[in-house]
Amino acid sequence: MKTHLLKILAFVIFIPSTFFSQIKVEVKDTGENGKKVNGTITIDLSVKVDSIEIPVEKGNYELFIPSSQLKSLVIKKEAIEYKQLKMEGEEKRDTTKSTYRESDAIAELIFRSNTQYILYVGVTGEEKVRKYIIKSESDWKWTTSFGANVVFLTNRSRFTSVNNAVAENRDGKMMDLTPSIMFTFINNQRNFSPGFTGGLGFDFEELSVFAGGALGIGQNIILMAGIAVHKQNRPNTDYTVGQTIDSSVTSDNLNKMQYRVNPFVGISFRFDKNPFVAK
Repeated sequence: MKTHLLKILAFVIFIPSTFFSQIKVEVKDTGENGKKVNGTITIDLSVKVDSIEIPVEKGNYELFIPSSQLKSLVIKKEAIEYKQLKMEGEEKRDTTKSTYRESDAIAELIFRSNTQYILYVGVTGEEKVRKYIIKSESDWKWTTSFGANVVFLTNRSRFTSVNNAVAENRDGKMMDLTPSIMFTFINNQRNFSPGFTGGLGFDFEELSVFAGGALGIGQNIILMAGIAVHKQNRPNTDYTVGQTIDSSVTSDNLNKMQYRVNPFVGISFRFDKNPFVAK
């Protein structure tokens, strides 16, 4: 047991220098805006793993497994077997024999948004098949941003007591500005992307909930509009204007906090990207 613990500890300590130097992505060419489009994925079977997930960027890759230890190989794209293995002359390689050479590409892997390949690799001398998951991320992601929302058409009418009678007081304020944290689902690879948003706001007194549409602009700015569920102090419907009341009835009795639905517009900013760099 102690020996196994020491092996695990050694693997964790040396993983930055050993593991990632063996499983790597080497870029050959670049496309427009310097984005990576062609590259090489190299898996060294001397690094023993049962299962590992390898993230890559979108693009076209050649898969190399430089090891004579390779006994068998099955590649699946999502859940379907991937047939585009490297050919030798007229026939496909026999994946049950060690006929792979270090200089040969095993297959071409094409990654688009949210693409996943699963490699089931059999190694000489090992009964258990290794599993390598190579995947690219989706362009659409949830983005957290901070900003302010303006809630419109808020009703600021209040009941007050004047000479033991109910009177209505209007202050004319029709909007509230609320600091907010928003969660927006947009395409992060585009400079202009529509999306969906939702979030919470707090004006140091009451909590508000927001939901609606969004437009991402550049790297950092998100414009939003939709519906806000906003708590407001409204006249108590148990009373009417002109009603005679007892002197013991206070403003707190004449009014009560109620959640109302109102439209809102807002702007928020995310700070995980450089605002001066194009996507």
